[in-house]
Amino acid sequence: MVQQDENELMIDVKNIKTHETYALPSKGLVYKPEENIPASITLRRMTTKEDKIRMRNLSEDKIRRDLLQACITTEGVDAGKLKLVDANLLLFRLRSLSLLNDKYKVTCVCPTCGTEFIHEVNLSEVPVEYLSDDILDKMSIKLPISQNTIQLKYPSINDTIKMSDNLIDYFNQFPNADRSETLYTLGALLYIDTVDNRKLLSEEKEAYLDNLDIIDSRVLQNAISHLDNLYGFTETLKTRCPKCNREVEHGLPITRELFNPSN
Repeated sequence: MVQQDENELMIDVKNIKTHETYALPSKGLVYKPEENIPASITLRRMTTKEDKIRMRNLSEDKIRRDLLQACITTEGVDAGKLKLVDANLLLFRLRSLSLLNDKYKVTCVCPTCGTEFIHEVNLSEVPVEYLSDDILDKMSIKLPISQNTIQLKYPSINDTIKMSDNLIDYFNQFPNADRSETLYTLGALLYIDTVDNRKLLSEEKEAYLDNLDIIDSRVLQNAISHLDNLYGFTETLKTRCPKCNREVEHGLPITRELFNPSN
């Protein structure tokens, strides 16, 4: 006879939620009307069919998009259009809803003594910052040298998938290309929406960034680096190193622990 885990025996199946509605950290404010992304989205519990999606021979972004698409019950929502911050929150919520497991293990490295250790996080207790209208003002930046006005955007899952596919094609075509140089402006390409109210093609964005004054380039990179901390899961979860007892801060990275929690 197969012995059941004690925790499995304690599950009260009568109280298991089959669906749950979650407010997006963006509150829908970063989407255009035609993208049809509401302020909150309803998920249903995963089945074996959805668990099998994780086994597909696809990129992580494509798997996460397909997994969310299968479990989103809000009508008309295209999971690929979800901004990464919103998609990440929904993935963690889907994990808790489906696996009935709120514990998430994050691997930390103490910056003081170098000790690597595990911090077990309660997902339901991780603070979530919600976007406000005044924060949207930070999505526009005027560069000091060129005086160009850059309207920034948050990348979606589809944006990262497209960029990844283009990179794979490029490196297949030019296997000796310098990867560090190629990836230097990758983040900016994903985050730029318009330049002086003009939409640019990918090739035009690359040319624009390559010819950007170094001061403007660094101002732009600095503005982009601050965007992801404006909303979503807090990036300053705190714990203490078990060896030197120094405080260690970390974020909430997506790892294989998401749907394969270790014992």
